[in-house]
Amino acid sequence: MPDVNKTVTKTESNTNNSNLSSDEMMTAILAYLGLLVLVPLFAIDKSKRNDFITFHLQQGLNLLIIEIILWVIVSILTIITFGILGFIAWIIWLLILIVVIIAIIKATQKEKWEIPVVSSIKIVKL
Repeated sequence: MPDVNKTVTKTESNTNNSNLSSDEMMTAILAYLGLLVLVPLFAIDKSKRNDFITFHLQQGLNLLIIEIILWVIVSILTIITFGILGFIAWIIWLLILIVVIIAIIKATQKEKWEIPVVSSIKIVKL
C-alpha cells in the first residue's frame, strides 16, 4: 500500500488551518460518504466554495463514479462466472472502505490527501 503521508498537503487556502468552519469540515466529510457527496455539491453555491471544499468534493465525486464503474464490472464478472469471482467484490469494497476512512481522517485533520488512483483519474473537474 502506498505511503499515505507522501500525498498529503496542508490546505493552501488558509494560512491558519483553524480558519476552517464546521460547515467546511462537514462538507469535506460528506464528500467521501457515497451519494451524500451530492448534498453539498448542489447545496453550496460554486462561488462560495473555497479550495478545501472544492478539492474534497471533486475527489469524493470521482471516487463515487469509480465505485459505480467497479460495481458494474464486478457484477458482470460475478454473473458470468456464476458467482465464483464474487469474493473479488468483497476485497474491492474493503479497500474502498479503507480509503474512505483514511480520506475522512485526513479531511478532519484539515489536509488535502490525494487518493493515489482516484487523483490520477480525474473524471469530474469542479
